[in-house]
Amino acid sequence: MLKAFLAGQVTADVLAHLERRRPAIVSDDAAIRAEITAALEPVRREYAEYDLPARYLDALEAELLGTIPARWRQVAEPFTADERRGFGIWRQGDVIARLAFVGVGLLASVLAARILPSWQKWLPVLFTAGAWWLPDLQIGSRRRRYAQQLGEIVAQMELAQRQLERQVTTDDLIGDVDRLRAASFRTEATGREARAPVDPDDPKP
Repeated sequence: MLKAFLAGQVTADVLAHLERRRPAIVSDDAAIRAEITAALEPVRREYAEYDLPARYLDALEAELLGTIPARWRQVAEPFTADERRGFGIWRQGDVIARLAFVGVGLLASVLAARILPSWQKWLPVLFTAGAWWLPDLQIGSRRRRYAQQLGEIVAQMELAQRQLERQVTTDDLIGDVDRLRAASFRTEATGREARAPVDPDDPKP
């Protein structure tokens, strides 16, 4: 099967399509299914151009519609809710929050100078140096986790590839070869006609 029509590749493309519309559709199962159908439209057109067995694509679409809506919504809804809340970061990590984190680090450094052994006093200093970027680290960690969850959906669909390929029979493949040969013969015949010399005395137009 061509790479463009493998279950994993199509799933990744569908998920990318859903992600572009996630905030608007994540809580609407009907909208999710409609967007999956829309995302598959270019796949159908390209698949038809290759004149491949319809049973494979039908089975792939059924597997996608049976798996993706629930699995994607399961991970996308809590992520979207976290995103809207600023991932639970105080003041959503604005300038004031970042300055406050730095201030806490400075205060910890002062206290550490009095309490901690000399070889441990560098720890609060290190925290102070990175405190400004603490919200970015928290957000980045949450986004990476979400990307990993989306990858798990793709991996799940990849496991279904062998079962999907069983939808293609030997007769289908023979039929594909026959159609390709017929198309090749038609192309060659057209080419020969185009290259044939024209007799100026021939009354035919």
